[in-house]
Amino acid sequence: MSTSPDVAENPLSYAETPPPAPGETTCIASGVHWLRMPLPMELDHINLWLLEHDGGFVLIDTGLASDPVRAAWEHLETTLLRERPLRLIVVTHLHPDHAGLAAWLQSRHGVPVWTSRTTERQMRDLFTPLADAQVARRRDFYRAQGVADLEFLGPSLAGERYRAAVSGAPEVAHHPRDGEETHWSGRTWRWLETNGHAAGHLCLHDFAGRILITGDQVLPAISPNVSLNGWGADPDPLDSYLASLERLGALDPDTLVLPSHGRPFRGLPARALELHEHHQNHLERLLAACEAPHSPVELLRVLYRRELKGFHRVLALGEALAHLEYLARRERLTRSTGPDGVIRYLRA
Repeated sequence: MSTSPDVAENPLSYAETPPPAPGETTCIASGVHWLRMPLPMELDHINLWLLEHDGGFVLIDTGLASDPVRAAWEHLETTLLRERPLRLIVVTHLHPDHAGLAAWLQSRHGVPVWTSRTTERQMRDLFTPLADAQVARRRDFYRAQGVADLEFLGPSLAGERYRAAVSGAPEVAHHPRDGEETHWSGRTWRWLETNGHAAGHLCLHDFAGRILITGDQVLPAISPNVSLNGWGADPDPLDSYLASLERLGALDPDTLVLPSHGRPFRGLPARALELHEHHQNHLERLLAACEAPHSPVELLRVLYRRELKGFHRVLALGEALAHLEYLARRERLTRSTGPDGVIRYLRA
């Protein structure tokens, strides 16, 4: 999910409530329950949120489509959800740890799913098998970035990795729009569309109660991945992400932030500023490196000190390209294609 190194130690005030065990819940605020599900990676958990509504719960995100997470949900169906059932599922964005079991849970519980129109479209596109010509264009895209060993792309190139981690595209009953308000059990939530990490990403803000559910947009200890590829919905994701940080950073510093990874915290303006500075640092490092022409693959060593393998390398390349294209769009870098077909960037 994130390839960026941890940002420097941040001045946040963490909630004193200890994290729940996997598949268990704890109350983090009046009518708001914290649920954790396991992830089979270094980032070993995702936080989900249950909002009390109509004698049951609105679920914010679902967890990965994996056997351990399904087992946790089956346990919850015999305990917590037996008396207080799911009423609605919200998907903040399309990534598998957030949307993975939306279709599975919808089928089991017969409840509506809400997500942005962009997220629904992307999910349906990802469940449409690619033609050979489309896969070939994607391979050509990565070759142009300087990737010589295309084998490392593996099943992610044709979308197989995504389809293996998501139970299907759910039937979406409503597409919340930016600024729209929804009332659930005494709280008024405003939907905020915050792009950059994923097109169509939604946050939920309770202004009166000073609570913000951020999905992956703002995390307390790591920088969310901001990637560009040749077929995404956002041609300038870093610009979108920086704009979202400015918007979220203007909220009340005492807002309780409920992130999808890590612990709930207060201190949103300071964290938004930290993340903004993190990306500015990436931009300055790339500018300095591009006194001579370099391909995106060659520039990975400028941003990442460790060796990157598999899907982490895909994410890292996407993030490097998002920063390079941000600079090129603002005429601080030029791009040219050499006789080998590889794109290289040079300081303007």
